[in-house]
Amino acid sequence: MFLTTHAAAGILIASKVTDPYLVFSLAFASHFVLDFIPHGDESLYRDHEWKVNKKYRHVVYYNAIDFGVLVGLTLWSYRFTDPSQTGLMLLGVLGGVAPDFLSYLFPVIHERMSWLFFVRWLYAVTKPTGLRYLVRAQNWVHQVLHHEIIRRDIPFRYGLALQVVLMLVFLSASR
Repeated sequence: MFLTTHAAAGILIASKVTDPYLVFSLAFASHFVLDFIPHGDESLYRDHEWKVNKKYRHVVYYNAIDFGVLVGLTLWSYRFTDPSQTGLMLLGVLGGVAPDFLSYLFPVIHERMSWLFFVRWLYAVTKPTGLRYLVRAQNWVHQVLHHEIIRRDIPFRYGLALQVVLMLVFLSASR
């Protein structure tokens, strides 16, 4: 599912819950609930050809659009959010998109940029906390949801329409 849909769910949760820890936790959990729904983006990453054949163009294109819409949605939501609630809204957005960051972006950063002092320092600081094991467990759950439990997907155009409808429902319910 696109980040924008997960962020919209986080915004909805932030509009209904006042405890910041609960907002982040529920938004994080909502990511997995939403991933149970077939959402039509499996064809974008078909057979991981983007990893094997280095065909990054479509993956980068769709993810850049998604990230742009995510930033626009967040900025738009700030306009209509009470200033005292903007922190909760940001926590909801971060909680909603964190599982994808941990599953896809974090390993790439660690693998490709481990020469950076900051990445090595972050790894060393989090090593005693056991965060690596939490990230591995989360990655396993994410992988199981995407490829083991949900074995069927829907065409991309239906998945995109479904995600737009879900996003609009979440945003209208958050007002």
